[in-house]
Amino acid sequence: MFPAFLLAKLYVKGSLKNTEDGFEFALKNIVDSTNLVGVGPISAGGKDYSAEVITLTVGDKTLMGTELTRDNAIPVTMGMPMKIRITGEKLATGPQKVSVTAVSADIGKLKFDFTDSVQA
Repeated sequence: MFPAFLLAKLYVKGSLKNTEDGFEFALKNIVDSTNLVGVGPISAGGKDYSAEVITLTVGDKTLMGTELTRDNAIPVTMGMPMKIRITGEKLATGPQKVSVTAVSADIGKLKFDFTDSVQA
C-alpha cells in the first residue's frame, strides 16, 4: 500500500467546491498508472458517502462509483486528472477534511485525507 502522505499529494489544491447537488474535487495521478476498480466511502463534513453517490470522471469516461468493477475499471495513467463528484449535502465554507478510499486493481485499497477550504 502507498503511504497516505504520498497519496494526499494526488489532491489538486483549491479544487474543493460545492455544486448544485453536493460537492466535487480534483485529483491528479502523480504516483503510477493503475486501474481503479472501486471507490468509497468518501467522508466529508462529518458524513460518509458511499459509491452510490460518487461519480468519477477520468478523461472522457464518467462512471458512477457503483459501476466500477474489475471488469469495468477506469484506467488512470500517470499525470491523468480526475474529477470526483459527490451527490449529497453541500459542505460548509472554510476548511474541510476529506477522506478518500478507493481500490486499485494492482495495489488494492488506497486511503488518504486532505484538508482544504471550500471554494465558492
